Order: sequence, then C-alpha cells, then structure tokens
Amino acid sequence: MIQRHVYRAYWLAGIVALIILVWLTIVSPPTASQLLPVALFGTLIVFTDVFGVYLAGGAVSLLPMITVAAYLVTGPVPTGWAAFGGSVIHALVRYRWADRLRLPRVTDPSELVTIGAANAVAHTASVLVGGAIFQSLGGAIPLTVVESSDVLLLVTFAFTYLVINHLTLLPIMTVRDPDVLQRYLESLPALILYEGWPLAMAPLMASIYTRLGIVQFALFGLGVIAASLITRNLARTSRRVERRVQELSSLQAVGRALSASLDVEAVVSAIYDQVARLMSARNFYVALYAPDVDEVSFPLAVEDGERVRWRSRRAGSGLTEYVLRTGEPLLIRGGVEDTLEGLGVAPIGRTAECWLGVPIPGAENALGVITVQSYEAAGAYDVSHQAVLATIATQAAVAIQNARLYARTDEALARRVQELDSILRTTQEGILLLDRDWRIVTANRALARFLGVPQLELSGRLLHAARSDGDESLLALLAYPAEDLRADCRALVERDEALKRQVAILPAVGRHVERTLTPVRGEAHSIVGWLLVLRDATEEIELSRLKDDMTHMLVHDLRSPLTVLDNSVALMEEAFAERDEELFRLVVGMARRSGQRMLTLVDDLLDIGELESDKLELMPEAVDVGALLRESIAQFSALVTSAEISLETSIAPDLPALYVDPSLIARVLSNLLDNAIKFTPNGGRVQLWARAGGVTAPDRLLIGVQDEGPGIPAEAQNKVFEKFYRASSESVKGRRSGSGLGLAFCKLAVESHGGEIWVESPSNTDEKARLGPGSTFVMTLPSVSLRPPT
Repeated sequence: MIQRHVYRAYWLAGIVALIILVWLTIVSPPTASQLLPVALFGTLIVFTDVFGVYLAGGAVSLLPMITVAAYLVTGPVPTGWAAFGGSVIHALVRYRWADRLRLPRVTDPSELVTIGAANAVAHTASVLVGGAIFQSLGGAIPLTVVESSDVLLLVTFAFTYLVINHLTLLPIMTVRDPDVLQRYLESLPALILYEGWPLAMAPLMASIYTRLGIVQFALFGLGVIAASLITRNLARTSRRVERRVQELSSLQAVGRALSASLDVEAVVSAIYDQVARLMSARNFYVALYAPDVDEVSFPLAVEDGERVRWRSRRAGSGLTEYVLRTGEPLLIRGGVEDTLEGLGVAPIGRTAECWLGVPIPGAENALGVITVQSYEAAGAYDVSHQAVLATIATQAAVAIQNARLYARTDEALARRVQELDSILRTTQEGILLLDRDWRIVTANRALARFLGVPQLELSGRLLHAARSDGDESLLALLAYPAEDLRADCRALVERDEALKRQVAILPAVGRHVERTLTPVRGEAHSIVGWLLVLRDATEEIELSRLKDDMTHMLVHDLRSPLTVLDNSVALMEEAFAERDEELFRLVVGMARRSGQRMLTLVDDLLDIGELESDKLELMPEAVDVGALLRESIAQFSALVTSAEISLETSIAPDLPALYVDPSLIARVLSNLLDNAIKFTPNGGRVQLWARAGGVTAPDRLLIGVQDEGPGIPAEAQNKVFEKFYRASSESVKGRRSGSGLGLAFCKLAVESHGGEIWVESPSNTDEKARLGPGSTFVMTLPSVSLRPPT
C-alpha cells in the first residue's frame, strides 16, 4: 500500500516537473543558438545515464557533471528539458534493450515508469534549484572564465545538486526493498564521492565549449564517453572478482558453521545466512527426504524475507521431488509453467517467475534439495548462482549426515560413518584429525594430495616424527613448525578460543592453503584431540592479485593518453590565444591520436566481452585471400619504412576464397602484424603467408604471420592469448608496450569462426632444428566450401 502511494507521488511529481518546464519555456523561450549545445549535452546526458555503474540499488555516472556543465552553457530551461528528456529516454532504453546493454531488468511496467519519473524529477529539480541558487548569488550564465569569486558559487551549485538528487530518490529506495535501502545508505559516502569529484570538471567542460568551440568540445566529449565505458567495464570486472572472492569467503564460512553443529536446524540456518549474502534469498527453502517413510520435510522455509513453517508431506510429483529423483540441479530462468508442463511436473503452491534447486548429495541418493525462487523477476538467477548453491549443498551434506548420525542408534551410526567416509573422499578440503599427542587418527584423500604423500602412509603417524624414508616430517610438509603448533595449541587451551587460522604455502604442491586448527572436545568439554583443516586459497589469492594487476594496467594504459589529451587542451588554449595555426593543428592531432588510442582500448574491451558471451553477430561472406592480405600489409607501409622492415606475402596459388567476417578477420591480421612489427628489429623481415589446410583440413586455409623477433619462451606460449598478459622477460620487450588485449581478441575472433590459432617459436624446439629467431602465429579459417547452403 505504501509503495503504491509513493509510486503515484512520483508520477504526480513528474507531471508537475513537466508543467513547470512548459511554463518556463513559455516565459523564457530558448533561442535558436541554444539548440546545438542542448543536442550535444543531451546526447552526453543519455549516454552517461545509460552506461553508468549500477550498484547499491541505483546507478552512479558522470551525468551530474554533464548536467551542471550544460546549465553553465545554456541556462535553466534548455538544461531542464535535457535532464527531463534524458531520464525518459533512459527508461525507454532499459525497457527495450536492457539485456542487450547489460542493464538491470525491470519486468513490472509500473515500476519502470516510476523509476523513470523519479530520475526525471530528481535530475530536473536538482539542476533547476541548484542553478537558481547559483544565479541568485551572482553566478553568470553562460560561463566563459572561472574567476576566484566563482569557486564558492560553483561548490554551492554542486552541493545543492547532489543533496536534492539523493533526497529525491530516497523514498523509492525505501519502499522498493529494505536490503537495497541498507546497501544504499552504507554506500552513500562513496556514491557522493564518485559523482561529486567529477563535478569539479563541469566548469572546465563549459569553458571548453564557450571558449574553444565545437571541435575541442567534441574531443572532450569523446574522453567522457571513453571514461564512462572504461569505468563501467572496470566496475563490472571488479564486481565479478569481488563476487568470486565473496563466494569463496562465504563457502569457507559455511564450512566452519556446518562443522561446528550437530543440529539440523542450526545447519540449515547457517546455509540460509550464507546464501542470503551471495544472492537474493527472499524466497528460500531446504527440503529433506526420508526414504523410509517416503516423506519430504522442510526444516527451513522463507517467504518474502520472513521465516515460515511448512508441514511435511508425502513425496509427490513437484519440482522438489523432480530434483530429488534426478539428482541434478535444475534452473528455470523463465516460463516456469511451460517448463513444468514439459517435465511432467505438477505445480505446488504459488508459481515462481524464476526457480533454482540443487540436490544435497548423499552416498547413493540425494538427501534433500536447497531452493531459491523469485516471484517477481524472470532471470533472477543464473548458472553462477547454481554453481555456488551446488557447492554449499555439497558442504551441507556432511553436516546433515553428521546431524542424522548423532540422532540414530549404533547400528545406524555404523552405516552412516561409511557414507560420511565416501563424502570425505570427495571433498576438496584437506581434513586431519589428531589425538592429543599429535598422532593422526583420520586423514582424507584431499589432505594426502596437499602433502604429496600416499594416504595410507598417514594413518597412525606422529606429525613431528621423521618419515620412514628419511624425508621431512609431516609437520614440515604442512609448513607448520613444531614450536608454532605447540604455541597455537597452548593458546587454544588457555584462552578457550574456537580456532586458529593461518595461510601458508605447502612445499609439495606449491599452493596457498588456509590452515584452521580447532580443538576437539569430549563430553566434559575437555580437549580430546585436534582438527586441522586445509582449504586451498590459491584461487582466492590469485583473483585478488588479478584484480589489482588489472586495475593497475588499465589505469596505467589510460594515464598517458589522458595526460596528452589534457595537455593538448591547455596547448589549444595557448595556440588559440596566440593565433598559432601550426601549433593548433599539431596539438589537435595529438589529442585526436590520444582519443583514438583510448577508443581502441575500449573497443577491444567491448568486443572481447561480446565474443566471450557469444553476443557478437558475425557477418560472413566470401573473401579473396590475396586481397585481404595485401590490404592488411598496406596499412603498415609507413610504419615499416621508418624502421627499415620489409613486409612480404607468400600466397599459395589457386586458393579458394575464405568464408569469414571480413572486418573481424582484418582486425585479427592487423593485430598480428602490429605485434610482429613491434618485436622485429630494424632491418628485419615480417612475412604474411597463406596456404591450403592440407589433407587433415581440406576445407580450411592456414594463414600465418612470421617475424624475426626474439621468440617466445616455451612456458609463455600458452599464456600469450590470455587477457591482460604481457611478457615480463627483458629479452622479449618490443618497441612499445601493449594492453595485453590484442592476442586475446585474436583468439576469440578466430574461434568464433570455428578456427584455431597458435604460436610456433624456435624456443620450444631442439637446438639442431632451430632455423633462427622469431615467432609464427598460425590460424585456421573456413573456406567457401564450408559455406552453409542458402
């Protein structure tokens, strides 16, 4: 009820804002000279709004900077229309192309209209009120030069804009979802900082338009577009890395919580707490199956965020029973009713828009099902959620088995211990159970793999004793010095701590593991042994390192062109003031090249993302091999002339035409040629050749690019096609550094045509067979004989 009233209030506010704009237009109609800047700023407003960073239940972008700059150039009425229209267009784009542009989907039309109205009211009110205060305090429109007296007025304008914007959007955050509101409030300082610091560039943007003209403003606009796209892609990648790290952390927390309890209700509560951290779990349940009575019980059920109690029932033919019967995860992203009909499953209760269920594995049959569902949004869950839920279910299997074993008779206990042993053999965490004298009671297969020793050798051994073959003790293999283990055990006893956790590198496998030492207590709460659990943390550490390296690389690659662009703008002002046409043309060229370099990086990032997700549509056609190779070489004629490098082609006669996307393959050849020229020394040779695929591939052509560079080490040849990989060896440095994206794009583009690409280098051959330095990148591509019939 409250949500409906809030939605209607936003609709009414949107109508009022529209009426105010119409009235202001009648009172002070815009001039014809304002149409061009309104169109330019309006385009940037729509672009930055669409390609913002979505987080904390909303979006942040460079839109405030664009809107304030537009006001400083065109005044209140044109800017108000641009802000209002931009919000409406953004809502229409989300409705029509949300999936294609990877925007958050809103399936309810009334909610989408409300979001559009809220954004329109927020942005329009923010700029009109902030601008009115700015002008009332003596600010001049249009702004040409920022005087010292204007600084306080501009700060007041920016502050007013942000305050009104966030206050206007706060009601919709409050009524949509309490979790969204909490995340929004927690992230509010970061959101204001993200949108606030670019506002300092608004006066500069306005000055560029009013003083330097449309060309310089267009270059600055390209920089804004590039910054928006790069920030958005960087934020998406960062969120994926953070999500994976959070998943690993939550899975670890699940393991600790499950291993600490023998009560089924406590186990399923721990499962729900961690699942709710990783995905929407407002509708969630755990079902357990009792085969002896053929019943399904529900120890935990959550509806609309509230815990409810469901009665046990006889096993029927619902989705829960379907997963129990097949033992396989089931993800229904949409069209649940049609899927139920196709599977022959009877609907039970309210039908969801999206349903995900995974089995809790047992020794023979599934023990139960963990399910999350959404009644509002189709596509709320994907395969990544399925994988995480399946891992949690595997961990839960051990705890649920333990809880059941605890409640059964001695006869049932013996049977369940055997089942538990089978699960321990499949778990990925190394488990080591010791008595008080550090003698091994139980060790699973994963632990033996971590230590690099046979599992049978572990049973009954003392950790600190030398092994029979004279090798290092098991403590040394665990990278756990005896004095440290004694100190940790003493601390757990004296301080009554629950566990001791450390990260170490195991010498046998060279991987990072997290060691967790926990006391095992008997009935009198006395310590009867020790439990040591090893969890492989290598992926988590590498993901964190990858995030840092990737962020550093992107910032480093963008810093140089952005610096050149910034200096070029300053030189443009100087050249404009001095009427120096030669200098002006020079710095415009510098700015254009820097902008092109940033756009190339952005294009590579976008195309790689589309190729990885199979969303890039190929346009194949018959292409002459010789013409394609000669056009590719022609692009580099000026570059190789200065370096005295010869470019040669070798094309076998009577080759059939290729059947490929010409623009995509031309970029592949351009990247490979650029790479070859970069590493070939002055006076060297680069050869581009093509020949038939031979007997093994008669319907394909082989195309190669051969250079005379230093070659690629054998250990690096499988890595050169990875994203962001750049050789670190001093022997393989080229004329300039790359972004680490070119070869990754080549691999994805060739594979999208059903082909292959690899590198051949003498550094991985015998000395006798070595013909000289250099590397050859070879790819297979389909010929017209593979063209599908029309």
